Amino acid sequence: NDVLAPRRAVEGQICLTSPEELGEIQSFIERQRPDNTKKKTMYDINVIKRYFESIYETREIENIPAKELNVQLAKFFMNVRKRNGSVYEPTSLKDFQRSLQRYLNDKNSTMNILQDQVFAKSREVLIAKKRELVQQHAKGNRPQACRELTTAEEDKFFELGLFGKHDPEVLQRTVWWVLSLHFGFRARDESRKLKWGDVSISKDPETGSELLLWKAERGSKTRHGDGQHQRAFYPTAQATHNERCPVQLYRAFSQHRPDEMKQPDSSFFLAINHRRQPGSQIWYNKAPLGKNEIGKFLSKAAKAAKLPGNITNHSVRKTCISRLMDADIPENYVAQLSGHKNLKSLDSYKSASTAHQRKMSFVLSRSGASSSATNQAPIQPNESQYSLQQQNLSYSNQSAVEGMFSGATIQKIEGCHFNFFLNASKSPIRAPEATFAKKRRVILSDGSDSD
Repeated sequence: NDVLAPRRAVEGQICLTSPEELGEIQSFIERQRPDNTKKKTMYDINVIKRYFESIYETREIENIPAKELNVQLAKFFMNVRKRNGSVYEPTSLKDFQRSLQRYLNDKNSTMNILQDQVFAKSREVLIAKKRELVQQHAKGNRPQACRELTTAEEDKFFELGLFGKHDPEVLQRTVWWVLSLHFGFRARDESRKLKWGDVSISKDPETGSELLLWKAERGSKTRHGDGQHQRAFYPTAQATHNERCPVQLYRAFSQHRPDEMKQPDSSFFLAINHRRQPGSQIWYNKAPLGKNEIGKFLSKAAKAAKLPGNITNHSVRKTCISRLMDADIPENYVAQLSGHKNLKSLDSYKSASTAHQRKMSFVLSRSGASSSATNQAPIQPNESQYSLQQQNLSYSNQSAVEGMFSGATIQKIEGCHFNFFLNASKSPIRAPEATFAKKRRVILSDGSDSD
């Protein structure tokens, strides 16, 4: 008989499942749990146990009666500190609570510290402690949160050779960046699980242009096979026919892979073959790239480029979402690409950029300056500025404007403001007398050679 087959009642008694079978079931559950979740749970439980030992509580957590555990948890939230004596972030205390509940579930405990009334006091203490950390310690500002990359910083990576296809490490990093940016990957998790057959070259059904198609997703934080949350469409990366073209980068990556690693179930990112022969076009080994190396893709490049702030692999996801929202892409479309269940989750990914902060400052100070004005090139000393200003201008005489806009077909000019920048040796543009005879015209000219 199958070991996991349902038990039958024997002579009025029910055969209980053995501890070995429960252990096997629990092991299966834990194997499917994300590595980061397992590590986080283990770390948090060790912190809780270390604190309990400091107050002489040596029993296993799952064996402590609910009322006593409630009191111990309240003390923990009130007094726990890091090894160096500093306080935790408010979100970290909430993480401790969630990790403990996962631990209790894994131990088949019936206690629920998140909902049971008996744990109400420890939950109240947690809320009060979080408030204290914000008010007295200025915590809760997420100083270590990673940030997105600006377009100028992405350009800098290409200029410095940190992005491109001239080197095995650089090429693999660039392919990772392009795929993560277009597909909304989560840090290293989805990159580590990605297989060669999950991404393929296809064609746009309307334009016929080539594109990369990500069709085989292998589970994520919000999509894990329960059928309740699925993608609305398959993400694509359209061909751009330049040095950053996703299709060209994919083809270059394919050319430098061993043929054996082009099977659909082969790992996508591969370990670099540092012992390859000079001139060899096969840059990679027949082995997957380690998760730690994947995790350093962006931080290593940021350090080489001397970029400020905290930049990690998760920065590419923040870059993806912030760029789309800055471009006024509807939030539900962004969420469909990124895989978020709740549109409110997008708020944590979009923060004011340096340009936005500068603009807000100018608005509040009522300054005439603007972020765009600072980037304009100044007028050279050998040039003169002629400014022709006219409000409520409405003119439809074609012949009067032919000289001003030679070669253009103009039917009507209305409600416009023109600034003409001309060489000092040329005469200023004059409008027909019949048109501007009763209008005020201001011509500013500086033909001197002085500074």
